Amino acid sequence: MGTMQGRLRRVFSEILVAACATTTAAGVAVGCGGGTDGGASSSSGGSSSGGDGPTPDFTSLCDVENVASLLAGLRASPEIDGAVMRTEHAFPLLESAGGNEGGVVNPDEPADGWKATSGETVGALCSKASNQAACLATVEGFRVLPPTREECTARFPVTPYTGMTCGVTYILYTRGDEIGVAVTDDETRALIGTFDTVHEAFWAASKAGYQRSCASNGGERSTYRTRAGGHDLTLLEYQNCGPELARVVVHVDAAGNVSVLSREVLPDKPPCAVAGRRPDGLCVDEITTRGGANAVGEHLAAMATLEAASVVAFRRLYRRLQELGAPRELLDRIRKAARDEIRHARAVGALARAYGVAPRAPRIERTTDAPTLLAIGLENAREGQVRETFGALVAHVQAARARDANVRAVMATIAEEETQHAELSWDIAEWIESRLGDEDRARLARVRREAFDGLARELGSGLGADVEDALGMPAPAEARRLLDALGPTLLAA
Repeated sequence: MGTMQGRLRRVFSEILVAACATTTAAGVAVGCGGGTDGGASSSSGGSSSGGDGPTPDFTSLCDVENVASLLAGLRASPEIDGAVMRTEHAFPLLESAGGNEGGVVNPDEPADGWKATSGETVGALCSKASNQAACLATVEGFRVLPPTREECTARFPVTPYTGMTCGVTYILYTRGDEIGVAVTDDETRALIGTFDTVHEAFWAASKAGYQRSCASNGGERSTYRTRAGGHDLTLLEYQNCGPELARVVVHVDAAGNVSVLSREVLPDKPPCAVAGRRPDGLCVDEITTRGGANAVGEHLAAMATLEAASVVAFRRLYRRLQELGAPRELLDRIRKAARDEIRHARAVGALARAYGVAPRAPRIERTTDAPTLLAIGLENAREGQVRETFGALVAHVQAARARDANVRAVMATIAEEETQHAELSWDIAEWIESRLGDEDRARLARVRREAFDGLARELGSGLGADVEDALGMPAPAEARRLLDALGPTLLAA
């Protein structure tokens, strides 16, 4: 057993290196040097020209530099001197004796451990303060997180993979001697004042649940125009794994109110979150976003639901293979995979809640039949050898290039463990196929091809540029290149 261990990692490494070289040559970043927490700094004092003056004809929103960054086009009213995207973390995780389950909390609680990091900047902080040195010193030590572990964890929880129990990201700005912050959406709206740049208008539209699309090869590409009283934007509206995909034209007025001017249902189906092994009986149609609030949070919530469903898939697999006399080494790895998926579901769920969306529990129909060895092999071919292997590769991409540092931290661990799960699926297949005849083995190969083709069709619709940026998800063309590069491994006889 374990023949796939190491080989799959080499395949992943070769694909990721090739993807990095290809996309860098094309001028598209794939995460070849790691993610950032905010993007490039801007030297302008929040005076971007994005959206200035009427533009009666629609033009490409995809060509607006850094349009997903509010700071890049922030024109606060009243005017500010400068602003920075700032992230704080505090209170390291408590150690426990006895492992993850049933441990005893260490009474020697670690120190506060507060730290703050700065990301994207605009303008010059404290440039108009009466005492610039004192102002900058105050900015450096400025703290939003509560001073106690209990309150901090209750108000600003983060995934445990960061090593801390609470954290928050916000805009810090200065205006003369004033130092202010915008933590909530309402506070950000108040800072913006009048929505008069396309960056500000797009921020409002994205908060209303609409998404930018910058597909290549003739796919949907978002546009915008500026006219008296606001901006019109052509965006996408859909639910992750939902019933329909729609092109909408929305108007964002000077107060940041969003209204729909037109809506057209498109023939393509919305994409689904790519996750690992799904159990038979999973009600996939119920793993949909609810629309409106936050596309990134909705996608994370769908991922968390699928991770939770994987727990059931591995537990069922364990029972079925145990009954068929599978080797203890395989069974132990399956049990570990189920425990991994519990942590994955919790970690991704925490990310979703940080974006304001609570994941749903998966609905899985009960099964009473005892599947044959071939039936188990067919499910393993679809869900393990194809979907889980591709999902593990995508997780490595996310760990390298997600803009959100918390997502990168979570995906770094998930990528490693999902690679182990993918390797496990191939070793399970080897054991199963050694007990089947030529006809059944040929059928398994055909099912892998069918699953490969089905996944390729799913990847035809993008997740939206903002989800792809925040979570490091590959765009449709990229995702298909990654899948095609995996083809020789996934489809090997």
